[in-house]
Amino acid sequence: MKILTYRLGIVDTNCYLAYDENSKKACLIDPAVYDEKIAKVIDDKRLSLEYIILTHGHFDHICGANAYKEKTGAKIASHELEAEYLTDPQKSLSSQFGGETVSADVLLKDGDIISFGDISLKVMHTPGHTKGSSCFICESEKVMFSGDTLFKGGVGRFDLYGGDYKILMESLQKLKAVGENYRVYSGHGGGTTLDKEIAENYYLK
Repeated sequence: MKILTYRLGIVDTNCYLAYDENSKKACLIDPAVYDEKIAKVIDDKRLSLEYIILTHGHFDHICGANAYKEKTGAKIASHELEAEYLTDPQKSLSSQFGGETVSADVLLKDGDIISFGDISLKVMHTPGHTKGSSCFICESEKVMFSGDTLFKGGVGRFDLYGGDYKILMESLQKLKAVGENYRVYSGHGGGTTLDKEIAENYYLK
């Protein structure tokens, strides 16, 4: 799996374009805004964008989703508990930035699998930042897209609608129990590894 990282929007959200180099099938994770650079890469590499995956429903992770769907025909996928965020600008915080709403084509549950080409991502429901916050785990490549559940040296906020510190700590324990080291691609900040965060991140102690 090839992973390209783009920092987009007013809070430098990490958007990931991941694709299977053999089949050229791809997914786009957390598009904060529509960016022609990403569209050009998809065209130049002749990728078939299968899914637009949203780790959660805050504005800085969803506001480019509709445009990419319109351009590519990809399906928007998110955990089922994020539906209320996607369709409510107050809960997604998008009311301050144009009021974008999103309708998910695929509503996911814990343990579901999303596949593109020979790559499969397993859904791990990790609430605490929002009700339906989820990590997407590729076991074959030892890669984890953690959204705003886990950052390098930190975690996502838990003081917004649907956030809960206790539940977030329980979700982090689920991540610790994954058992093998993974490269972690988070919603903001630099890359890290699960082993490093278990060893050094205060919230995973």
